Amino acid sequence: MTPEKRSIQAAFSQAAQYDSAASVQAETARRLCARIAARLPISPANILEIGCGTGLLSQHLAAAFPQAQLTLTDISAAMLARCEARLGAGPSYLVMDGESLEGIAGKFELIASSLAMQWFTNLPGSIANLTRMLAPGGRLIFATLGCHSFQEWRQALATLDLPCGLHDYSSAAKFPFPDGVMARIEEEIIIANYQSGHEFTRGLKTLGASSPRAGYRPLQAGKLRRLLTTLNGPFAVSYHILTVEIEAPKSPQAPRSAR
Repeated sequence: MTPEKRSIQAAFSQAAQYDSAASVQAETARRLCARIAARLPISPANILEIGCGTGLLSQHLAAAFPQAQLTLTDISAAMLARCEARLGAGPSYLVMDGESLEGIAGKFELIASSLAMQWFTNLPGSIANLTRMLAPGGRLIFATLGCHSFQEWRQALATLDLPCGLHDYSSAAKFPFPDGVMARIEEEIIIANYQSGHEFTRGLKTLGASSPRAGYRPLQAGKLRRLLTTLNGPFAVSYHILTVEIEAPKSPQAPRSAR
């Protein structure tokens, strides 16, 4: 595991109050499951979830597809334990980096993920690997962050000529699909309202999402105070959500075409 992945794992493992700050994550999971239920031509027998966290999407999948066998995975053992506490003994649980897929075997009619794959370091390669784990005609459907996420925070930093530690995310038009897959993508903006910039940063830490991009050096205390002073009132932040759907060929011999 790379140092960056270890940092991400540690950040999420320490997110003890995750659900209290996860309103956007909860709404994204709800919308994603509704899309999945509307898009699938048949009810899946086997479902794999990547980055299940505390089970926000998992609970919807379990309710929508009660006959399916769920395999729920997360890079953080602490998050996975809380997911198991939420859903009980029915699903299978596995501590796993979604990019490595160690310990996973078999084929799945559905592979799903909600706001986890923005942490991947090789997204096209990971999508290709996940697609190979789909049963014929199966779907990989996931929500991830797009390039306009947190644009208000980025602008506040830029106004004061301060560096930004947030990761960069893809646009829908330039999404890094691997070659030769049947794919579609939708985008939407969800607005989260905070009492102040300080509440926003505190929320990121609570969610475990404050792990910075490689090479970023945290702001000195004085510069951070100056920034937060400019955001000492109601602060609306955009979450740019990309929902991606990839369909496996209906037979191993069927040709694939790019979107």
